[in-house]
Amino acid sequence: MRHEMGLFEEPFRSIEQERKIVEIRLNDPKRQQVHVGDQIQFTHTETSETLLVRVTKRQVFPDFRALYEHIPNEAIDCVGWSLDELVSSTYSIYSTEAEQQYGALALTIALEP
Repeated sequence: MRHEMGLFEEPFRSIEQERKIVEIRLNDPKRQQVHVGDQIQFTHTETSETLLVRVTKRQVFPDFRALYEHIPNEAIDCVGWSLDELVSSTYSIYSTEAEQQYGALALTIALEP
């Protein structure tokens, strides 16, 4: 199955250059439909460029803090970031209420040839 998701400039380029191999999302109903082997087409929110990736691993966590304690910073192209910085930046995208309701999702991805 193919899923569509948007990405801002920085994470789009990180995936494009294969520096980011884990995509972090809220485990909401849309993302609950994503499974290992599925494709995700990421669309750049400003330029409409696209990237196609395949999901190679799917991990669910109760919250973003637990996720970031488990996923290496290198895998999300955030070397040097503290745990608090990672969590805080995520809350600029997702609310704590949504996090409590759905939990957090880490999707390991690989660019499709």
